Amino acid sequence: MSKYEISMEIAGPFAMWSRPDTGATPTSYPIPTWSAAKGIFESIAFFNDGKAWIRPTRVHICKRKGAIGGGLSFQKYTNNYRGILRSAKSIKENNSFQFTSLILADVCYRLYGVIENGSGAHLQNGDNPCHALQAIFQRRLRNGQCHKTPTLGWNEFVPSYWGPVRDADNPMPCQTEVDKAINIDLVSMLQQTFDRAVSGNYQPSFVQAEKAIIKDGEYNYA
Repeated sequence: MSKYEISMEIAGPFAMWSRPDTGATPTSYPIPTWSAAKGIFESIAFFNDGKAWIRPTRVHICKRKGAIGGGLSFQKYTNNYRGILRSAKSIKENNSFQFTSLILADVCYRLYGVIENGSGAHLQNGDNPCHALQAIFQRRLRNGQCHKTPTLGWNEFVPSYWGPVRDADNPMPCQTEVDKAINIDLVSMLQQTFDRAVSGNYQPSFVQAEKAIIKDGEYNYA
């Protein structure tokens, strides 16, 4: 059976992939979680009925071609909290409080995924939702179209670039390459937020040990 693979690149000035273990002062993972990568793919194209869906497989941390690598940039970021945990008085008075987080700066990723058959039915010529979703995704990516604007974690972190991978096969004014000098043991990495990829219930899962290691700028989603 054919593998319906896709890829894209996304970059921007800021990104936030919250670590659940950092509590009220959130700190970002160096890379998107599996669920975040899935959300980025689905901002380009997805099927409401779940007959086909995109499973993230790996991510590359990238840098501008020829630039010095091996580093990640973190910085403090302060914003207003207006969520459901505010007190009744704060909500009535429309007050908020500020909290500080540690976000990433100047990021670039290459995301890879494979389209899975979510219907359980045998794929046939003329009735192949995996092939259809792949074609829609690739066409939209090439034309700069999307279902909604992709973001780098939080909604306010809009990318400076999203589109096809900027390599030798896609010559552009700014080309990128994998930053192979980055090697990080994440200790624990949030894998999925829900128990199923489509129409799931909230049930976070994590991976540890060798499954939570970024090696040569690459991380493979378990």
